[in-house]
Amino acid sequence: MAATVSGSKTVTIGVAPHLSAPVLTLLMATAVENLTVAQLNMLRDAIDRIGKGAPLGSTLGSLLQ
Repeated sequence: MAATVSGSKTVTIGVAPHLSAPVLTLLMATAVENLTVAQLNMLRDAIDRIGKGAPLGSTLGSLLQ
């Protein structure tokens, strides 16, 4: 299961219980310079869980490349 995004960084599917769609949407709405180290680690964890086979342009990782 991949975290998909649409429109203005709205995540529609979570990737884990602690990385739900609302949590990921909130993280994506936060400016990078305002993220804490823990929040950056949460984003990294989400990207690692998405997998390499997910289509570009529809995943959380594509926004951070």
